[in-house]
Amino acid sequence: MKNTVRISSKRQITIPARVFLELRLEEGDQLTVKRKNNSLVLEKAEAVLDRLENSVELPKKYKGLSLNQVIRRAREEYFTDNP
Repeated sequence: MKNTVRISSKRQITIPARVFLELRLEEGDQLTVKRKNNSLVLEKAEAVLDRLENSVELPKKYKGLSLNQVIRRAREEYFTDNP
C-alpha cells in the first residue's frame, strides 16, 4: 500500500496513522534515515542495534536497557566525568 505525505516548510513529514500503528511506533521513538537509490528508508534505531547486537559487545552495565536508556546513561556518565 502506498501513502502520500507532504514535506512541510521545516522539511518535516507526518507518518500516516495506519503505518504508525502497524509498525507499533511510539512518540519519542528514534528512527534512522537511509537513502537507498532514489528512496528514503526509515527504521527504528533499536532495530539497527538489534542487528549489531552480536557484532559489538554491550558493557554489562547497559545489558537489559533499551537504546534510549543506554544513550541517556552514557550521556550522563560522559558529562559527569567531563565537566
